[in-house]
Amino acid sequence: MTKSKSKSKSKSKSKPTTPPQAPVIPKTNPHFRSVDRAPYEIGFLLKAIDDDVSPHAPITDEQAREAEAIANHADNAQEVISRGLEAIGEVLSIAACNAECVVNSRTISAIGEIIRHLTVESQLMHDMGDLMKDTVAAHQKR
Repeated sequence: MTKSKSKSKSKSKSKPTTPPQAPVIPKTNPHFRSVDRAPYEIGFLLKAIDDDVSPHAPITDEQAREAEAIANHADNAQEVISRGLEAIGEVLSIAACNAECVVNSRTISAIGEIIRHLTVESQLMHDMGDLMKDTVAAHQKR
């Protein structure tokens, strides 16, 4: 039994990895649901929140919780997009340096399309997150 433990320990030694950042999950906000589906949740939250919600107009406590949920989803989505794009970059770098592997041009095109899409989505997450953070901060000052 001692031998198998030492063997598994030596096998498990590998390059240290950076643990992924845990998603922001506030426990007191009933509007912050389905943390793994941030873009989908943001869409429904934006549809449900009053059109007048902004840092420049007074809002209700309920609207502030909705805005906070949107901001948290936006932060989480940006983190996922960043990690995914970094992983795609790493895989492409490895593939490009591998003389035995040829990557199909349709595959490269599809990767370019998803990167472009994710970049635009990330920009939306950033802008919506900042707007909602400003809205919540202004509400808290009132």
